[in-house]
Amino acid sequence: MNIWKHAVVIAAGLTLSGSAFAQDPTGIASELERTAQTSPDEKLAYAEVSNKEIEEASKQVTKLLEAARRDSDLEGLQCLTSRLTSVRALGQVSTQAEATMKSALASGETERANHEFRKIAVAVSKTRILLAEAERCTTQTALVEGEGRLVEWTTSLVGDQGEGEVWDLDALDVGNEPPDASPFL
Repeated sequence: MNIWKHAVVIAAGLTLSGSAFAQDPTGIASELERTAQTSPDEKLAYAEVSNKEIEEASKQVTKLLEAARRDSDLEGLQCLTSRLTSVRALGQVSTQAEATMKSALASGETERANHEFRKIAVAVSKTRILLAEAERCTTQTALVEGEGRLVEWTTSLVGDQGEGEVWDLDALDVGNEPPDASPFL
């Protein structure tokens, strides 16, 4: 009897987890599906627009990196440098893929052209993700190293109908003061 319970739980888990594996949070699959049935002219136009988008993303991350340098934000510099390196590498891959796709289309090699086209689609999708991560790099370090955050606390005590209090917390405020002497002495 106990074995059947385990078997049912495992079967239910496998059934429910199949839909989770089928989802693509990066959007790369949807990008490929959307662009799969395109004409050669549309592929060339898509490649050109995608490479411009990657170039713009590289410029945006470079601006964020320069701002982090001005602010002497070491964590932001490290985070943004890795994202910029990846975006630049994707730009090189995409540019090379565009050139290869053009020559493959000119010589009638549709399989090769489709392969290079998919490389461009993946590169632009990954670049969008890296740009969002780069923007998060600066946001996270600003929250950590900022002047403090205002946090509104509300209480849920019975009969307490007052407004929430506003507290200004700095990065080292833990709420409790340490004892004057250690109890272990």
